[in-house]
Amino acid sequence: MYRTLVVDDEQLMRQYLSTTLSLIDQDFRVTGIACDGFEAVELLKRQTFDLVITDIKMPGMDGLNLANYIFDASLKTKVIIISGYNEFEYAQLAIRYGVSDYLLKPLSDDAMAATLGKIKKLLCTEHTAQSLAVSMDDFRKYNDTEMKAAFLSAIINNASSTIQSLYNLLQERKILFTEQYSSVLLLRMDELHLLLQEKQTLENTSYLLEFIKCCTRFCSTNQYTAVSDEKGNMLILLTAVSEEKIALAAESVYRDFCQHYWPNESIKINASYGYIVKDLLRLADSYTSALESLALTLRNVHSPITSNYYISQKNFLNELKTICASLSNDYISKNETKIMTDLSIYLTLFQDEINVASVLKYGTYLIRYLIKECNIKTEYIHPAFQELTVGIDRTIQTGNLSKDTVLMLFFKILKVLDHEESLMHIPETTSIVAQAKEYICTHYKEPISLAMVADSLNVTPSYLSDLFHKNIGEPYTKFLTRIRMEQALLILRSNPNEKIYKIAEKTGFVSSKHFNAVFKKYYGFTPTEYISNNLL
Repeated sequence: MYRTLVVDDEQLMRQYLSTTLSLIDQDFRVTGIACDGFEAVELLKRQTFDLVITDIKMPGMDGLNLANYIFDASLKTKVIIISGYNEFEYAQLAIRYGVSDYLLKPLSDDAMAATLGKIKKLLCTEHTAQSLAVSMDDFRKYNDTEMKAAFLSAIINNASSTIQSLYNLLQERKILFTEQYSSVLLLRMDELHLLLQEKQTLENTSYLLEFIKCCTRFCSTNQYTAVSDEKGNMLILLTAVSEEKIALAAESVYRDFCQHYWPNESIKINASYGYIVKDLLRLADSYTSALESLALTLRNVHSPITSNYYISQKNFLNELKTICASLSNDYISKNETKIMTDLSIYLTLFQDEINVASVLKYGTYLIRYLIKECNIKTEYIHPAFQELTVGIDRTIQTGNLSKDTVLMLFFKILKVLDHEESLMHIPETTSIVAQAKEYICTHYKEPISLAMVADSLNVTPSYLSDLFHKNIGEPYTKFLTRIRMEQALLILRSNPNEKIYKIAEKTGFVSSKHFNAVFKKYYGFTPTEYISNNLL
């Protein structure tokens, strides 16, 4: 996926590009939005982008000056300039500043698709050139263990040309890579101890280096094929003649490593193994499922997390993925009201009562998710985690670890990640309206009424209705409908095959007929039309 920054002073153009780019070409995703060149520069300092799509005429810093900044900074980011002017001097400057393409308004989906295709070829060519840095001659110098590790790494990273080269060499040497069944066992350090005791993240300590060293020694001693990924996880290849023996091997490897090779008992090691597969090329799927399984540590599951348990918890994982994706979009668009709404929904995923451990775990997961999805640079990781740990310390001292304080804490974390004035104003969450919004966001799946919400807050329905109008600018019914429709759309996007009646149930409607009618009135088409017209 290629990460894209959209820069335009016109809201309609920003909205068009941010909503349609992935529909035009699914390999591109908007992970940043800016109103002018100055905002774009600040985002480029914090995040990494493969592509910038910018208008040429903007107040402050225009598109050409932005392209010049990217060129002078020697960034590898490609640039597409959009203009309403077909003038030679603009084209000349664009070429001088290394602009990849130049599109004229009004834009068409076909023209954008063709341009994105060209950009994709450029990016793909550069990536291929980097991946071919290791030649066949270099691979031939590898010993059997190194070659198997390189082959596992190539499969996990979907490096097709490297996979073919190494497969041929493995065949030449008659090296057995897997038996009938195989899976990827993933080991990861748990950050809770570091965050609680040392106020540090893995990136800022030597623990991660020690972990990789211990894993490497363990795998070398026991002749396991293993590699580490860019996230600091250790990936161990499990292979056996039956699925049952894969499960036993995972338990044995995890127990043996923790008991005999990992010296720091205060830092827990989490583990999961992915799908058990027969085809070695499907080990990439095994790795992906093992990686996704680690989210289940939010629910205090014992390691190693099995592939069967991962499958059984798909509903929770889909809900987690859906709300985190929504929060990612909120962060990119700087939508404060939506951030607060979605954070309230995020807190409903807490399985246990709110405590220090659960706040740390869910806070850590959210930070890591946003850093990955929005491609936020590493220097912003520590301040975000510092806000998390300091905030928890404050609440412990005051004895007020409530849902409201956690909501505010998570909001402040997003503010720290953003470093923008737009998130400096924190909405008042202790008011009756804020409590009402929280109640709605928590119970929108149920057939709630204004009277029920008012009763939960010990106020009259008419008083609450007046407060909604004055503070939010829309009636209670519209607010509830908006929350339900936004969540319905998220479910449709994350799982287009979900039955309509199921979506209706999950969003508080007593009948699918009523749900269809409300959905059509809100969006202009039914859920079925939305899916069939490829609007996802």
